[in-house]
Amino acid sequence: MDPSFKPYESGLLTIEERYPCGKSIGQRGRANVYYLCKCKCGKEFIVTGDELSKHPYSCGCTPKPKSWNGSHSNQYALGYGDKTMICMLKPGRHVYSNSKTGVAGVSFDPRRRHWVAKICFQQKTHFLGYFDSKEEAIAARVKGEHQYYDTYLAGHKN
Repeated sequence: MDPSFKPYESGLLTIEERYPCGKSIGQRGRANVYYLCKCKCGKEFIVTGDELSKHPYSCGCTPKPKSWNGSHSNQYALGYGDKTMICMLKPGRHVYSNSKTGVAGVSFDPRRRHWVAKICFQQKTHFLGYFDSKEEAIAARVKGEHQYYDTYLAGHKN
């Protein structure tokens, strides 16, 4: 069981617990993750992460309503239709859990033995440079965020 997992609801399901299983490799070459779900009808069952990503509505006791699409539409996720996820641009966003540096867009290139800074904006990756230190790469990333994100966010205030 994953102690940091927070239960949530999706459709008629409550996803209660997460069980990472690092020894078994799934179809896409990554470790399988299983979730304990409970339907509003009372039935408990376990699904894989891949099955859960397809947004099941119930255990099968109730069909999905036609108006329910599992989550927000892609237009909502991409913000204003110009291939930009606004939630990923705002300050205070979370860094992915597999980040080894703790900073989005900053990594170490072992082949070149330098730190690399990159930024993705509107589905394009912009290379910000190679740096001798992690701090220089972080500074370049922050400068890139101001260059690419601030102007865009100023024009799309919610």
